[in-house]
Amino acid sequence: MNTDTPIKLHAIGNAHIDPVWLWRWTEGLETIRATFRSALDILREHPDFVFTCSSSAFYELLEAVEPGMIEEIRQYVHEGRWELVGGWWVEPDTNLPSGESLVRQGLYGQRYLKETFGRVASVGYNPDTFGHPGTLPQILRSLRLTRYVFMRPGTHEKELPGHLFRWRGSDGSEVLTARIARSYATWGSDLREHVDQCEREAPRYVGDYLVFYGVGNHGGGPTRENLASIEALRLEGRAIEFSSLDRFFAAIECDERSVNLPVVQDELQHHARGCYSAHSGVKRHNRRAEALLMCAEGIGAIAASLVGYRYPHEDLTRAWKALLFTQFHDILAGTSLPEAYVDARDAHGFAAHIASNALHTGLQAMTAAIDTRGTGSALVLFNPLPWPVCMPIEIERGPAALVGDDGMPIAAQSIQPTTTSRQSRTCIVCSLPACGYRVLRHSDESIGSPSARPLNVDERHLSNEWWRLTLGDTGLPLSLTDRDSGIDYLREAGMSLVVLDDPSDTWSHGIRAYTAERGRFTMAGAPVVEENGTVRAAIRSELVYGASRALHRIRLYRDLPLIEGSIEICWNEPLSALKLSIPTPFRYGSLTSEIPYGHMIRAQDGEEHPYSGWLDISQPPDVQDRRGLTILSETSYGYDAQRGEIRLTLLRSPVYAHHDPAVLESDLQYRYMDQGWSVYRYRLIPHMGDWREARAPLRALEHAVPMLWVNEYAHAGMLPVSGSFSASDPWHVVMSAIKRSEEGNDLVVRCVETAGLACTATFELRAPAVSWSAEFAPNQIRTFRILAGAAPSVIETDCLEIRLED
Repeated sequence: MNTDTPIKLHAIGNAHIDPVWLWRWTEGLETIRATFRSALDILREHPDFVFTCSSSAFYELLEAVEPGMIEEIRQYVHEGRWELVGGWWVEPDTNLPSGESLVRQGLYGQRYLKETFGRVASVGYNPDTFGHPGTLPQILRSLRLTRYVFMRPGTHEKELPGHLFRWRGSDGSEVLTARIARSYATWGSDLREHVDQCEREAPRYVGDYLVFYGVGNHGGGPTRENLASIEALRLEGRAIEFSSLDRFFAAIECDERSVNLPVVQDELQHHARGCYSAHSGVKRHNRRAEALLMCAEGIGAIAASLVGYRYPHEDLTRAWKALLFTQFHDILAGTSLPEAYVDARDAHGFAAHIASNALHTGLQAMTAAIDTRGTGSALVLFNPLPWPVCMPIEIERGPAALVGDDGMPIAAQSIQPTTTSRQSRTCIVCSLPACGYRVLRHSDESIGSPSARPLNVDERHLSNEWWRLTLGDTGLPLSLTDRDSGIDYLREAGMSLVVLDDPSDTWSHGIRAYTAERGRFTMAGAPVVEENGTVRAAIRSELVYGASRALHRIRLYRDLPLIEGSIEICWNEPLSALKLSIPTPFRYGSLTSEIPYGHMIRAQDGEEHPYSGWLDISQPPDVQDRRGLTILSETSYGYDAQRGEIRLTLLRSPVYAHHDPAVLESDLQYRYMDQGWSVYRYRLIPHMGDWREARAPLRALEHAVPMLWVNEYAHAGMLPVSGSFSASDPWHVVMSAIKRSEEGNDLVVRCVETAGLACTATFELRAPAVSWSAEFAPNQIRTFRILAGAAPSVIETDCLEIRLED
């Protein structure tokens, strides 16, 4: 490549607005208004000036307060001088939300731009986001975003072949991508030094590059002094012009040398690794709201087709928008001031309430149509996942004995209720059809255990047909043995709670790993057999460290090869991190983790990495009788791994919104994150082969999405005592979202290939009745729209629900 090409610089006038950070959203709204007014004033004064701005949520907030300003902006959008970029609801964290949440950022963001300004964005835009998963190119392209701009990680954090490249996703999708040099914001009036630095960092294998300018973070945008500084540089003969990202990327695309741009096929990580674990509460509430909304949409869509339920489209849209706003990178990453998390809690509660209302009204609209007459009260169980499951289910006010719809007894175990009023709580293990239900019946007769499988427990041992757990002097597992092969999946005492010194700021700037161990939780008393029944057995250990205590429960089930744990922690350790250690014997195994709508293979390098619902460590492929261990976690998003030991990061306790180089003063009192009680649930799935044998993506969703139940009164109905509303094959192509279309009464089904395997997949829905098949490349996302009518037909769309050929 020619490295002597003269560079033309495109000056991108922007205002990076954090709607929440060191201020609440209410102040962020005023910042949006003031910044946009300033930009409009300068647009009137300077005919060459172009203003670039992202985040559809900003425009919707502005429209509610100053609708006249939207009219002014619309005119400049039409003239090409107010550039709409991003196409997402906000600039979110892109490591922590689910893949479907990232799709919804674009679905609602692009739809708002189209409805309000008559066009959608073509440039994805996350300059301040703290890392970008390798699946993002496909998600961007599915939202009609073919270009991408980012800044973090910077040159000191991620080596790239240059600041301009083609970013290739795990499915082969590509987006033309630019990394911002130096900064997206400027604070001085003279831009000479900033422009010089950007020019020095410009890639020399094309003829154009970017210079971002404008006051940012708390808004502000380009100043008149900024424009005067650029004009002065132009008068000196510098090749710099007021421009837009669209013009810049168009120039690159027209440059014949762009066919030889370097290709990067990797995740764009890491910046601020502490953000994977800062403020566990906001991350927990985010995941819960995501699961509730997706279940509500699926059940609501089925109920609408099946029994005429009124699908609450507007309510669910409002709930999604509230959730998406809280995924803004400084909120979900845990880096904002304390008051921001009161607002985030309220927004999560708003979204969860709407979703829960829609979920349970839709569900009971269906249970009201089931024929529940018969001997014994009816208990309707519903599986919202689109594959068959066999799952443990806890039922408040559940019966002591149950009979299935086939007349066979189902073991029911009384467990401790969540109240002190002596009402019953029951645990069962039950098979449920794909996206379907079964009617069970209360029985007056105690039936004991219908299974002949063993389940044994004492204070130091826990075993079933598949596994034998032995506890050591720490009160935690010393071994986890496969009873068939004799292989121990722990090489030493496991499930330890490790306390690490963490004096870093909230972001953990400059930190690659947490390595300074302070100590470990130790046993405060002898382990206790907490449960020993027909369904499951459990041992509880009480642990202490410093001013903190924890209750660690480990359970085995009689009829499931599932190892389940829960940890209740009262954490009172400032400037510390807490990890759950799982030392496996797979020192040289490959480690795979879930990322939004995909997976990533990483080295066991001891550094902190992000993940979503599951992690897996498996022996190398050439090992005979290859084995591995899948770990499911409900609310942890950070981990490290080295020499076979995986450590999930459960908690960090920095000061709120502490940003280097600020120094904590000894005479001041500070608020530390995550002090007090929190609960973590995990599951272990030992397996043959690799994570595909464990079906890790499915198991993670089963861990995150609870089964539903209704104690239904006796009545006639058109539906039988069991039913399933979907089917698909093979297992690794998952119907990840089922919803009503944004326009009309069609059904939208999003499907994701989760195992990295090409295949032909078949799908069937029974409400409405329709089936189809499609070819899937490895890791591909495809969206189908079932057109409403007497004879439903299927078309393929992008994630904006627009027919692909349109």
